[in-house]
Amino acid sequence: MRLEILNGPLELYWAPVGEAFPDVDVAPAGNWALIGTSGSTNYTEDGVSLAYDKSFEVFRGLGNSYPLKAFLTETDGFVRVTMADMTLDQLRMAFNLNAVTAVVGPPAIEHFSLDVGSDLTEMALLVRGTGKSPEFDGSNMQFELNRVVETGSHEITFVKGDAANVELEFRMLLDASDAVGRLVAATA
Repeated sequence: MRLEILNGPLELYWAPVGEAFPDVDVAPAGNWALIGTSGSTNYTEDGVSLAYDKSFEVFRGLGNSYPLKAFLTETDGFVRVTMADMTLDQLRMAFNLNAVTAVVGPPAIEHFSLDVGSDLTEMALLVRGTGKSPEFDGSNMQFELNRVVETGSHEITFVKGDAANVELEFRMLLDASDAVGRLVAATA
């Protein structure tokens, strides 16, 4: 079996910054909340993507056309998923985790503010691949991201014959220890 060759689906969970990440072989509990009411069943077939953008500057000496030294000047990390879940509890993820307010009826209603504001809500993000460890058959792997903010530009389209969806984009931020997170894979 070729364990190093992986595929999806992956599940996304969020929690307040500072929440302890679950062990790779333990189901998320405590303040960890699944993104999408049914997790990956609510994600489009585009899947979950992790992207790392980098900017470099190079030094070229006068006597050669090849660079002699490269300097990393910027790095950005993103997790992206398109979610087809329009429940207010899940859709609020695209609106800075604004609180859902319930009003007793009749009619009973729920609502949240569409105002995002200039201060983005930080959260911890767990990207879990159940049964996806490249090191041990049937075990898990996970990306543990200490601090992220949701930074996607959102367009929600409602048309006949297609599920409405929203693209979520989580941007990684450095934490107090100058780290963004880690990748963990079970080995036994």
